[in-house]
Amino acid sequence: MEITVTEESVKKSKILKSEKDDFQSIITHLDSNNLDANRIIDAIKSAIAEVVELEITTWVAEPSTQLEEELNNITEIAKPGNRIYTKINLISGDIENEVGSQFLASGPYAELLNFHLVQVKDSREIMQKNIESVQKIYKILMEMYNSRKTVQL
Repeated sequence: MEITVTEESVKKSKILKSEKDDFQSIITHLDSNNLDANRIIDAIKSAIAEVVELEITTWVAEPSTQLEEELNNITEIAKPGNRIYTKINLISGDIENEVGSQFLASGPYAELLNFHLVQVKDSREIMQKNIESVQKIYKILMEMYNSRKTVQL
């Protein structure tokens, strides 16, 4: 999940404009000049927004006659009828499922339905680990912030 916000921040007398205020962008731009409680909170809010929802898509790409070099420049998107899609939201508890006709018992890819269900089951552990990682990152950032405050005194 990506949160898009326009933000201006001052760094070494330059104004940086960031269209993406996702977790990676915030962490990348944190340094001793702008490490404050608000930036830490922004980073954690962004990380939480990214870990509360998980999307799992299983699909089989159609064979292509294009050259491999051309294929590297194309991003394929699974069509709704040709995929199994699950979206899990930890906060609301909502689980959305979509099963394309190709994956039903009579479809050519029926055996992939069980594979997808295993991925969904395993995703709970992945999400738990992601949440634990966010907690650890918060602790590290707060330790950095507090040690910086102590040094400035």
